[in-house]
Formats: sequence, structure tokens, C-alpha cells
Amino acid sequence: MNWLREPDTEPLPGYRLLEPIGNGGFGEVWKCLAPGGILKAIKFVYGNLNDLEVEDGRARQELKALERVKQVRHPFLLSIEQIQEIDGELIIVMELADQNLHECFLEYQQRGLPGIPRDKLLAYLDDAAVGLDYLIEKHGLQHLDVKPRNLFLVADRVKVADFGLVKTLERSSISGLLGGVTPLYAAPETFANKISKHTDQYSLAIVYVELLTGRRPFDGKNIRQLALQHMSAPPDLSMLPEAERDIVGRALAKDPDQRFPSCTAFIRTLATLGRAQYSTPSSDSYSLGNLSVPSFAQLSLPDSSTPTPGMPIGSTTGRSDAAVSVVPANAARHLSLIRSDERLLEATEPQVEAGVLRPSLMLGIGSFGRRALQEIRRRLTDRLGDASQLPALRFLYLDCDPEASQKALSAPAEAALHSDEILLAPLQPVTQYRRRQLEQILDWLPREKLYSIPRNLQAGGVRAFGRLAFCDHYLRFVARLKREIQIATHPESLAQTSAQTGLNVRDTVPQVLIFASLAGGSGGMLLDVGYSVQRVLQRVVGGSQARVVAFVYLAAPSDPASPDHELANVVAGLTELHHYADPDVVFSAQYGGPDGPRVEGRGLPFTATYLLAMEERSGAAFRRCLSRLASYVSNELTTLLGPALDAHRSRPAAPGRTPFRTFGVYSLWYPRGLLLRSAAQRLCAQLVYHWVEEAEPECEEAIAQTVARITNDERLALSTNEQPEKGEVRSPVAEVAGIAESLKRWLQELDQQWSAAAKAGQGTAWARQVWEQTRDWVGWHSSHLPESAVIRNRWHRTLEDAARRQAEAWANEVSAVVEALAERPGRRLAAVESGLRQIESWCEKQALLAEQHLDQLSRQLRQAFVDLRDAYEACEEGNGTFSLLGGRGSRALRHFVEQHRQYVHLRLREGAWEATARFFRLLQVRLQEKRRDIDVVRLRLRDIVRRLQGEARSEASADTPGRLASRWTRNVPSGSDSEKTPFNPEAIAEKATVRILLPEGEKHWEQAIEHLLAHCSESELNRLEHALGQLVLAPRGGLLSISRVHADLYRLLAVPLIDQTIAFLANLLPTQDVAEVVIRQESSPAMTLSQRLQDYHRLASPILGAGDGEEQTYLVVPSSQAGRELAAHLQQIVPGSLCLEVPYPATDILFCREHGGLRLEELVASLLSCIPIYQKACHHILTNPHSRYDVVEWLPLWE
Repeated sequence: MNWLREPDTEPLPGYRLLEPIGNGGFGEVWKCLAPGGILKAIKFVYGNLNDLEVEDGRARQELKALERVKQVRHPFLLSIEQIQEIDGELIIVMELADQNLHECFLEYQQRGLPGIPRDKLLAYLDDAAVGLDYLIEKHGLQHLDVKPRNLFLVADRVKVADFGLVKTLERSSISGLLGGVTPLYAAPETFANKISKHTDQYSLAIVYVELLTGRRPFDGKNIRQLALQHMSAPPDLSMLPEAERDIVGRALAKDPDQRFPSCTAFIRTLATLGRAQYSTPSSDSYSLGNLSVPSFAQLSLPDSSTPTPGMPIGSTTGRSDAAVSVVPANAARHLSLIRSDERLLEATEPQVEAGVLRPSLMLGIGSFGRRALQEIRRRLTDRLGDASQLPALRFLYLDCDPEASQKALSAPAEAALHSDEILLAPLQPVTQYRRRQLEQILDWLPREKLYSIPRNLQAGGVRAFGRLAFCDHYLRFVARLKREIQIATHPESLAQTSAQTGLNVRDTVPQVLIFASLAGGSGGMLLDVGYSVQRVLQRVVGGSQARVVAFVYLAAPSDPASPDHELANVVAGLTELHHYADPDVVFSAQYGGPDGPRVEGRGLPFTATYLLAMEERSGAAFRRCLSRLASYVSNELTTLLGPALDAHRSRPAAPGRTPFRTFGVYSLWYPRGLLLRSAAQRLCAQLVYHWVEEAEPECEEAIAQTVARITNDERLALSTNEQPEKGEVRSPVAEVAGIAESLKRWLQELDQQWSAAAKAGQGTAWARQVWEQTRDWVGWHSSHLPESAVIRNRWHRTLEDAARRQAEAWANEVSAVVEALAERPGRRLAAVESGLRQIESWCEKQALLAEQHLDQLSRQLRQAFVDLRDAYEACEEGNGTFSLLGGRGSRALRHFVEQHRQYVHLRLREGAWEATARFFRLLQVRLQEKRRDIDVVRLRLRDIVRRLQGEARSEASADTPGRLASRWTRNVPSGSDSEKTPFNPEAIAEKATVRILLPEGEKHWEQAIEHLLAHCSESELNRLEHALGQLVLAPRGGLLSISRVHADLYRLLAVPLIDQTIAFLANLLPTQDVAEVVIRQESSPAMTLSQRLQDYHRLASPILGAGDGEEQTYLVVPSSQAGRELAAHLQQIVPGSLCLEVPYPATDILFCREHGGLRLEELVASLLSCIPIYQKACHHILTNPHSRYDVVEWLPLWE
């Protein structure tokens, strides 16, 4: 945030500020005079290193980056001379450059050239490439923000600067969306939060194309479009000569490994092309991609002489050799128009006449404030798209109710606030206040009142408790307020919001809109909030022009059904506002203890104070009040009504008038945005339901191929050589082969030893030793020994552990292969489950096969053991009879060795089959667990379906003609077709405030949605599902990976699905001129158009006020012929009304009657029934409705 910084001040001793020279995403830069009279640049980084309340990491990120590069020295890197921290603010002193390449580029454009001449540009970028390569090769660092504004000229050489995003390749990921990378120049991998050693090369290639031709390879209009283009779309290089396209295309490869080895290699490859292959515009025509602008002489040439769109400049045939080497003036004009459309994310200069956008914070206090924010958010969503993508328009909900968060988050998606838009200021138990700040609290709140705080810690309609909660959390509120204003006023926030909405910026000075009710307890903090906001805004550059507008809700003061405490609160709140509106009265408050900040002010802190009232105390009247407010505020924020209202509010109040204002509105609304969003939510609900549906999957062939890929894997093949003496064993458990090899070497050693033992007469001892080793190493088979005598082999546990590890590894591998089926359109989870189930069955068969082999081996082993034991006993009987001549003892020993070899081979085969059977059983169990994980995913996705539908229904309805004819809708839970109701009354109010115009004359919201979805053919729906897979699921790791993340799955998955589906449906619902619809529908014999407009004007009457000379009527219409026709009719009906045009397509027409400066008698007349109740309540401390008790006498509203 640009806090006030003046020239001729010294932020560092000896460094005097001269003038600002630029600002960017992380800070502002000033030219300064350093000690010794040397000019330097000094950068002030946004954010505070010490402020724990402000969640702004830019200063910390810049400091971390500087720690990485402060030791780097190179002639082509801008030098950093000092890094200082002053009261938490990061200050960097740097070398001062002459200009950056963006400024150089603009200078050449002003001369009529498309960009910087090629030879000069290549020389500049060669310097930059050398500097960037030095960072990566010597220090393993990537710059990550290569753009023309960060490449600086110093004595005709280029130096790379602004190292605020530098990352080391040892951490190949970057936090947050893009990690702050400028989307115009960002490499594809940065959108996946990854970096590589070739990331900067990609950005450098875009810089080359832009500075050379004035165009960029990607023309996205917002961050989402740019991200999609960088990740999947081929670059448009038609503006380059043919010889350069492959070179630049390689540097712009999506796969970093396919780019050039270094930035220098890329630039010098371009430099090797001779000038003959690239000529500057010197022909009679200038061709730019698909734009060809002929000169006057060329108009008489044959068609063959006209350059083909996309043809390299200079390749035109039949061209005169005496061509003039200048770009025609009309070509320059065309180029300037193209380039102006491409300044998407740059800081936008205010356009006072045509601009409407300004940084705005909407601050809701209490329950009414929450409902107001939600309704305004819904209207902005309809007009501008997802409000969370508009950082210049901020929402902040402040409440002392501990349960407020749940209420704010549980609204429909288009209206729900986000958790980071909520600031709770709960009351504390009385004991907490007794321990601290008791004396300060008792200065304005009596002890009896303090001790009456309810146990549920809710304000309970007591305004003094609302103020107490704010005083206790003042510091948190101010820190959060600074952060919100800082984000809203940041140049990148304004640029992104302008690019996202297409609205021009009117002013960079913020405004704060406050919504509060005087009838409840939270309204007791209204004045304190107002003065605190005013105090913070005074520190902002231009803060004297900042506006604070309060919308104050009075409930239904004239309705006898209103509770007494509400009526008393309303009168008390108005009395306090009236009291502090007197410029002679000083507001004073101290927060946070005796040493805490003191806030003082004269006059109301609000530029304008609007009073909102209901005709009666009912839910319908409350919705009408919210609808009026939302229409008014959304038009103020997004149309020329905002500047008009500012002008009206700035008029001095007439004598006898109060500072209170009111308004009335009536709108004709074509809610195309909300209709698209509602239809997209329904379509996404049907789509996700189909993904999780438990039915037979459609992709049987793909499932069969996937299963075959596993079952035919040679690593899982079963085979053992049936000739035991060969000892060849093959098993999925890899350790079997190692054990077999060890036993084979042991047997070979025994074959070499037995004859020597026989010769030495040690045959019996040797046989006894072999027998014991066999018992220890190989073990005895269990089928012929009692359980207590079973001796397991030494490697039994090894094989068990190996089988467990192998099963776990294979389960992961199998699930990875099978889960790829979830990326195929259709019943995705059912496909994965089917694949897993088939592989489980195959594992069962393999385990049974292994167990059959074990049964067969059991009989062989029983006999082999008997033979081995007999041979051993024969050796024991032949003790001392072994001889060299091979007598009976020698033959017995040879027979023992042969029987031993056969037994060991059989035992080895038995161990292999046991391990194999165990492996497949374990793998089967692991796959069953994986399948249960799919059930968990299904539950989470079903919750998404319920949230998308708005209400879960237990049974499905049959397909109807009006329902979408698609495979997705079968068995989807939904309401019956007879449940046709108008658009949700919670979303808009009745006809007293707005008239809804639906497409093709539809009367019901549900019917309009079904009519829209009925236009979706099966092929289009298939195309949509493929697109969602590529644009939403794949970049996030796939459906299953997304669903397993421990995060808000709705925001992570459903929101992008809805956004992309809206873009798909937008092609099916054409924009309409709402004024033309009104003229067409309102022309009827019963009532003329003028009569209808007069009726609309009457319906826009304010609830309060007499509508005298202080009233001004506004009509907001589309800038079309039909809109101007409506304006002409209204001006005849209401002379003096102002008609404000908004760019087509507009979604509504607004009749607004602004009433400023209510008369005091008008206000009192509306409170006549409330005053006695207020006076009675003031007689006792516990019922006194005022927010503070230190004011001895309030300035009365009435005499």
C-alpha cells in the first residue's frame, strides 16, 4: 500500500528522496540522492516484517530472495548496495539505471516502428541472457520474473533487476498461484507450482517477440485464459519471419527439457540468422499476422502483389525497389489499437470521464451486514463473474457473534463469503475484563452493565456489548483493515479486476462501504468502526478524497409488531449519529489499554449516511430491503451511477437538513450471469453424480486393457521348474531368487566336500553337520511332524516380510494404473472399482494356484524327508567304514548327498510357493483397501453433489421432456417436474423491487434453466466432459488426487468445474439487450411504454423522505438504441432525470431515486411510535440502549 511518502525526506540517513520512478507488485521505487551526491534507486517493499496480524508475505518473500542473491556479482545484474529494515519496512538501495526496456520499447513505437530494431534488441537480450545463465549455472537460481520492466539499460547495456521472486532449483516448487510470477510471461510449469532451469528462457522468448513486433504469442484476456494458453495452446508466432518461428517455438516449448540448453544459446541462435532473413518494415505494406495495411500506391497493384497474411515481411512479389522505408500512419494507428488491448495486467491509469472502477471495501457489521454482503456478492457475480477473482472489490464481515462464521459460509456458492473474509470480534467472559482494562472499560460502561454479559457471550441486542467487543479487538480490526485496503488499492489488483471485468479504472483512491443495523447489538460499534476507518484512510495517498459511505438499517420503526428493544435501539443509534454529526462535538475513544491508540474526530466519519427502513416487519419486506440495497450498490460499483452519486453526495446540505440520506430503486433484471451459474451448478451436479454412480461402467474395453496390462505383466508370472534338481524358481517375490542362489551355492559346496570327508573317514561327522545345518537353514516340513516339533527354515521370516513389502509396492503400482481409468469420461469411480475388483479376482486365482502347488509338494516333501532321514541313518550306521575305494559307507554318503539335494530343492520350491500365495493374498487385501478408499472419495464427491443441488433428495425422478436428455441425468436425485417455482426468493425480492426478465419469455427460473440445458446435445456434453478433464482435473493431478486432498473440496474442485461450465454454456445463451426486451415486452394495448415507465418510477420511491427538491432521478440503461429510447421516454415523464449509459451488454435497467438531506421532522415523524419506548428504556442502566454511557447528554433528535 502506498502510504504517504514525500520528496525531500530521508527514509535512510543521507539518502534524500527526489521523485518516484515506478511501482510494481512488491513495492515502489524512488530516485534518491545518496551521500556524495550520487544518484541511486531506493525500493520500499510492500508489507511489514513485524506485523503478525497482517497476512502479507511480500516483504518476507523479498527478503528471502535477497538473501539468495545478495552475494551474486555480475556486470549484467543490477547491483544491490544496501538492505535495511526500518520499523518492519524493507528498504533496498540499488544502482540507478537509465531506463527499462519497456520504456525503450515505447520510444521506438512513438517513432512509428513496431518495436526495438532487431539487431539492437538481440544485443540487449544477449546481455540479459548472460546474466540469467550466470544465475542458474553458478548459483542454481531462477529469476522467475523476466519481463521488459525488469530489464534495465545502463550505458546501452542491459542489466537484470528485481530479484523478489528468485528461487533456488533445490526447491523445485513455488508456493501459491504462480508464486507472484507475472502471468503474461509465466512458463507453463509455474502454473503447476514447479520451476526448472529453463523457466526464465520461456519468459525471455515472450519478451523478445513483444519487444520486436509489439505483440505477444498469447492473447489471453485474464489470468485463467493466459494459464490455459501457456499450458496447452501453441504460441501464435505469425508475426515473426518464417526462419525464426522454429527457434522461438523451441524456447516456448511446454516441456522445459525441450528448450535450448541456456538462455544464451537461444538468443545467439537467433543472432546467427542473417539480416537478409529478417528485414524491418520497408515495403509498401506492413503485415502483422493476419493484418495487412496497404499503402496508397499499393491499392493500384494487382492482387498478386498484396502480401499474404502471415507472409514474412519483404517476401511480397512485384514490389517496387524504390519502396519508402517508413510505416504508413494508418498502420501505426492499427498497431497502437492492438497494443492498447494487450496492456492487460499493467497498472491502469484512472480515466475520470469513462472509468467506473475504484478500489472498494464492503464492510458488513452484524447479521444485517452479512446478509447485505451476500446479496451484493450475488449481484456482482451475475454482472462480473466470480467475485473472488476481483481483488479490487473486497468483502469483510465483522461480528461479535461466535456462530457468525457458519452462517456466512453456509450460503449458496454465488453468495457465500469465504473464511478469509470473516473477522470475528467475540465478547469475553467478565473475568477476562476484570483482569485487564477494567478501569478503562468502566470509564464508559457501568459495572452493572458489564457484569450482565450473558454466558453465551452474545450481544443479545445490547448495543453497548457490541461496542465493548470492538474495543477489545480494535488492533486486530485495524491490522485487517490495512491489509484489505492495501490489497484493494494495489496496482495489480486494479489491473486484474479491470481485465476481468472490462471496466476502466475511475480512481485509485479507495472507498469503504459500511453496512450495519441500528436495531441489533453489533450496531453499537458503528461509530467506532467509522472513525477507525477514517483514521486509517487518512494515511493513504489521496486519503483526503477517500469516501466512507454508511448504509444504516432501521428495521421497521413504524410497525407496531416490532419488538421494543429494537425500536429503542434504533432511536438510540440515530440519536448518537445526530449527536456526533454536530461539528462542535468531539468523538473520542481509546482502545487497547491506557497506552493504546486514541481516536478522535469532529463530525460524522461518513461521507454519506443512508437510512434503510422496511414498510413492515416481515421476511418479504426484509428481502425487498436487501434487494434495493444490492441493486443500488452493485450499480454504484460497476456503472457511471457511481460518479453521479459522488457528485450528488458532495453537494452541501441545504439549511434545515440532516446528514442522513435515503434512496429508492426499481430494476428490470436479465440475470444472465446467475442463470448461467445456476445451470452450470446443475450440470456439474449431474456430471459429478454420474462420476460417482454405482452402476456398470461404460468403458469395458479400456478396463479390460488395463486389467490385462497387470495380469500379463511378466513380473507377476508364476512358474517353477518341475525338475527339482535344476532348482530354477520364479516368483513375484524377488527375494526368492536370492535365497535360491544362496542355497544353490551351498549345495555346490557340499558336492565338493563330501568326497573329501569320505576319504578322511569323517563321513559320519560330516553328514551329522549337514543334517544340523539343514535343520537350521532349511527346516523340516510340517506335514509329517507334530506341531511342537515343526522347525521353520531360517529364511521363512525373510520371505514373509518380502511378500508384505512386494504386495504393498504392487498395490500402489496397480492402483496407479487402474486409477487412470478415473480420467476417462463416464462413471469414473465405477470404472476404477471394476478394474480393481477384476484384479482382486485374478489375485484370488493366482493364490489358489500357488496353494494347489503347495498341496502337491506336500506329498513329495513327506517322501523326500523320509528318504533323507533313511539316508542319514545309513550314514550313521556306516560310521568308520568310509574309504577311498568307495565302499558301503561311501555309497551311503553319496546317497545322502543326493537325497539332501532333492529335499532342499523341494523345500525351496515350497518356500517360493508359500511366499507367492502369501503375496497374492496380501495384494488382494491391499486392493480391497484401495477400493474402500474409492468409497471415501465417493462420499466426498456426493457431498459436492448435494451442495451443488442445494438440497439432497432421497429419491430420483423420472426423465421428463423438459429435463436434459443425457446419460448423466439418469437416476440423478432432483425435484419433481411439478415443483416449478419462481426464482429463489432468497436471491431476489418480489416485484416491488425488481422485475426478472428470463430468456424466451420464461416465467419460472427452473423452466429457464431446463430450457437452457435442453439445448445441450449428447456430443456437446461429451465435449464438455473432455474439456473439464483437461482444464480442471488434469492440472490438479486427476479426480482421485483432488478428492484425497485434505482441503475444501468444493472450492478446489466444484468452483473451477462451474467456471469452465459457465464458459461452455455461455455459447448457448446469447447476450440480449435488456432495453430491447423491455420495449418488446412492455408494448401492449393495456398499458403504453410511457405508462409502464411511470409505474416503474413510482415503484422506485424511497421508503423515507418526501421526495422534494433534494431528490434526483437516475436511469441506468444499456448504451444501445433501445436504451436511448427508454431514456428519452423517462425524461419526458420525469424532467431533470439523468440517464447513464453502460456498455452493452448490460444485464439490468435501474430506476434510482436519490434523496439527500432528510428533514429532521421527516425523520422524527417516522419514529413517533419509537420515542416513548426509547425514553422509558433510558431510565434504567440495564435497559439503556445507548452504546456508551460516558456521554452525559445526547443532542436530541426532537425538541
